Amino acid sequence: MTVLLFNASARKHGNTAALGERLLTGIPHTTIHLMDHHLNFVQDNRDTGRPQADPTDDYETLMTQMAVADDIVLATPVYWYDMAAPLKVFMDRWFDSYTNGFPFQGKRIYLLVVGADQPEIKAAGIANAIRYSCEWLKMDFRGVATVTADGPNDVAEMSTLPASFDALRLNLEKIV
Repeated sequence: MTVLLFNASARKHGNTAALGERLLTGIPHTTIHLMDHHLNFVQDNRDTGRPQADPTDDYETLMTQMAVADDIVLATPVYWYDMAAPLKVFMDRWFDSYTNGFPFQGKRIYLLVVGADQPEIKAAGIANAIRYSCEWLKMDFRGVATVTADGPNDVAEMSTLPASFDALRLNLEKIV
């Protein structure tokens, strides 16, 4: 089994990364910081005759790793009530892969969301975007854990995490 953690935060060692690492404690995984990769915006070439692909960025490299993963954790901070831009661009580019026969079906997706101001309410659209994308691509959305944190080390210093986190961890442990 291969587990990938895609961290969409601009801070490699911030709350979002800490939450992902806490979720995957004791579980072999690879962490990918999307900020370390150059991703272009999606270009819809369906009406041009050109292939639906952009070989000028790191997208194909990321998808090569995703192709062999069984479990994928998407972790994002809340920026202006939505997912961080690197995750949004990465997901928009899934259209390139979908049109080229990428094996999305059956991949298990877990979502981690970290925000400072009632993220379970104000960032509900993030979970819906992931859930509906998974449904359309026939991936298995396993759930979301949302944590309220603001200071740079809040998640690392939390003695307990919300029930949604514990449920996600148990869900993941059943697979491992």
